[in-house]
Amino acid sequence: MGVEQPDVSSPEGAPALAERYAMAFAAHLDQGGESGLGEAYALGREAVAGQYSVLDFADAHHSALTIALSSAQPGRQGEIVRAAAEFIRESLSAFEIAARGYHEVQEIARIEHEHVEQLRALADASVAINSSLTVDEILQLAADAARDVLGAERASIAILAAEPRRPPLGATSPEQHEVSVTTPSRTSVNLRAQGRDLGSLEVVDQPERKFTPRDDAILTQLGQLAAGAIANARLYGRERTIARTLQRSLRPGELPSVPGLAAAVRFNAAGEGVELGGDFYDLFRGRDGGWAALIGDIQGKGPEAAAVTALARHTLRAAAAYEHRPSGVLTLLHRELREQVPDGRFCTVAYAYMQVVPGHVRLELACGGHPLPLIVHKNGTVEEVGRLGTLLGSDAEPLLADIAVELERGDVLVFYTDGVTEVRRQRREVFGTEQLIELLRGCGGLSPDEVAERVERAVMHASMGRLRDDMAVLALGPDPDAPEAAVMLADPPTDAAADTTPKESDG
Repeated sequence: MGVEQPDVSSPEGAPALAERYAMAFAAHLDQGGESGLGEAYALGREAVAGQYSVLDFADAHHSALTIALSSAQPGRQGEIVRAAAEFIRESLSAFEIAARGYHEVQEIARIEHEHVEQLRALADASVAINSSLTVDEILQLAADAARDVLGAERASIAILAAEPRRPPLGATSPEQHEVSVTTPSRTSVNLRAQGRDLGSLEVVDQPERKFTPRDDAILTQLGQLAAGAIANARLYGRERTIARTLQRSLRPGELPSVPGLAAAVRFNAAGEGVELGGDFYDLFRGRDGGWAALIGDIQGKGPEAAAVTALARHTLRAAAAYEHRPSGVLTLLHRELREQVPDGRFCTVAYAYMQVVPGHVRLELACGGHPLPLIVHKNGTVEEVGRLGTLLGSDAEPLLADIAVELERGDVLVFYTDGVTEVRRQRREVFGTEQLIELLRGCGGLSPDEVAERVERAVMHASMGRLRDDMAVLALGPDPDAPEAAVMLADPPTDAAADTTPKESDG
């Protein structure tokens, strides 16, 4: 069985160091030469690795020297003392060199660890700042990040307002802080984006704090990040304002009040309202005392789609002034799109011409490539009405049909765009035509406004509030609060409208 070696790797092994030192010193006295001094050098390094102090080392040397002197032959004491001095000098030299290197490595490791933590905090701040949509949020996040990343007492950021003669914007971290009476240590960076000065980001700490070049470099990176995010947020805000203004201009205001008719609409733009969509709707007076109701969808998005939306709405209103047949109105729109839209962009429209008397609505309906409307009867049954025609503005001549529809008291006719029935999440349809019909089955006896509200709520819930496409719902029916008609319905001014047999337009 071997002899258990003393532990020289921990401070608790201090006696082992003394024993090891004594053995090495005794061997040096016996053999002398460089080999013994090499052992002294090794002892110095081992002491540092074992985390011994200089006092531990001095105790070990004193113990070894005492043992050597007590057993020395007379007359050798001086020789032993000289050898001991040489041995301890070599050991302490190695101890000092190793200790200095060890502490330097520790300090470098500490500094590098702090730098890694700063970079990690900077990366986290980058994600948070770039995920923010408003300038106020970005300012507060930038101030918080500057204070946390540099481990300072406080930080502040201030920028010029985007509009002339408006006060500057700013944020501090923490938001509430006491002003120090002493002169603080500070460092700052100017914020620039797109060649323009925006403001500055400043960090303040205790007077004894010395900000390093690395601190300045980190703050510069954070400032560049914040400046870019602020510029993007301002650009986003301007685009959003323009898009919303255009969206409002492309839709009518409040629906007009039609005696004997209850109507409601719900519209939600996709993409936070920044990207212009092509959904539109309208309700207006037509010829011969009737009313026109419509809903449509332009192919694509963006300014081009918005231009076609405006063209479609104005064309439909103009055509309705002298043409009451829905198929005729849609045919005129088709021809206008072919002539005025050079990129071949098409659209879909569901259009109805209505005669309204209290308690009853008679209408003609034509659909140019648009999803067919649904009637919600008072008993909860849901009926699809109309005939699907061809797209408007495409290369093919339109094939359209006028279908007569009667709405009794309690019926609600629901027009909608495909943004209602094409709700997807993670490439999976979560709300489609089947879900819409099932929802409407539970809406029997509700008013048009209540029906439109339920549809909107279901779509927004299914999409988790993040629509991929615009959604529009137009619901209408006989006003349940209007008195019953005292006269017979007048036929719309066409023989075709009085005949419930579908008739196809000749284009």
